[in-house]
Amino acid sequence: MTPIKSRRTFLSALTAAALAATLAACGGSSNADDRITADSVGATGPAGDEAWQQIVEAAQQEGEVTIYSSNAADALAELGRRFEADYGIRLNVVRDVDANLHQKIGAEAETGNRVADVITQASVPWAVENGANGVFAQPVGPAFTDSASEYDVATLMDDDGYFVTNASVLTFGWNTQRYPDGLDSYTDLLDPSLADGKIGIVTPTSTAHVDFYDSYLEQVGGEGFLEKLSAQKPRIYPSALPLAQALASGEIAVAAFVQDQKSEQKTGAPVDSAFGDVVWGAPMYTAILADAVHPNAAQVLANYMITPAGQEAVSFRNAAVLPNIASSVTTVDKVAPQDTEAMTPEALEDLKARFGRLFNQ
Repeated sequence: MTPIKSRRTFLSALTAAALAATLAACGGSSNADDRITADSVGATGPAGDEAWQQIVEAAQQEGEVTIYSSNAADALAELGRRFEADYGIRLNVVRDVDANLHQKIGAEAETGNRVADVITQASVPWAVENGANGVFAQPVGPAFTDSASEYDVATLMDDDGYFVTNASVLTFGWNTQRYPDGLDSYTDLLDPSLADGKIGIVTPTSTAHVDFYDSYLEQVGGEGFLEKLSAQKPRIYPSALPLAQALASGEIAVAAFVQDQKSEQKTGAPVDSAFGDVVWGAPMYTAILADAVHPNAAQVLANYMITPAGQEAVSFRNAAVLPNIASSVTTVDKVAPQDTEAMTPEALEDLKARFGRLFNQ
């Protein structure tokens, strides 16, 4: 079973670009220093035909739509603000880690009490399985179908309905008061002065973490890096958001899994971050639920997320699926490719067990 045309075209395209990815190519844009602006509100992509306009009108009659997402809270809040400004439709956001979102989606299916209309998450196997089982509806918006759209359907959308809206880009960061010398690479986390609770890392909850811990860190940090990191006795956090909050507060000196910290820095937080030569990111797979409570609004939201206006929100400090998105730090084709064959539920359980042994969880 293969995700997205991904193993054929999507991942091969990412691989070709990622092999040449460097800091200059992936994270050097000065736009990463800017907070989300409203410059592209209204840039909602191709207008679509009369049938699409009828869907938009029906969506506005529905009046609201609910997204379950593991994207960053600030990006989701901005997506809601923009979406309501452009369409007059309220966006209800349920933000959680992938594993919890999967449980919610499954429980709603079993009880028949569907709440979610759209889901965005980073687990390839979950998207593959549910897509094959008919859980998702096909997107029909003009951003997917119109030749004027810059969204690359051939490489970013699967026949079973799920599609990539952005890639969540995570890196290392530091508190400038507690560790003023900063970090140049992940190997700097092994500095003896950072032992005993000064480092923060996240517990694995998604198959994306399999790629980060078992593949990426081994690539950039060397064989046995996770074992060496465990000897530092880091603090463990449930996800990237509380980890970033702990970094800003000074609870920890450095963090191994945070977003670009330039925005926090501009608001006065004593933090900074950098990107290594190879940038890690998790493609975010979005889908419309086939039994969505607000099916028309779900279609409009899905379409909106891959237009310039939507991308300015969901790609904030992340990798965008469209070019020239001011709030992003790179584009999805510049992110290191994932070994999706290894990102299985079984591999996640193995990682959790290994993680527990190494970090006394």
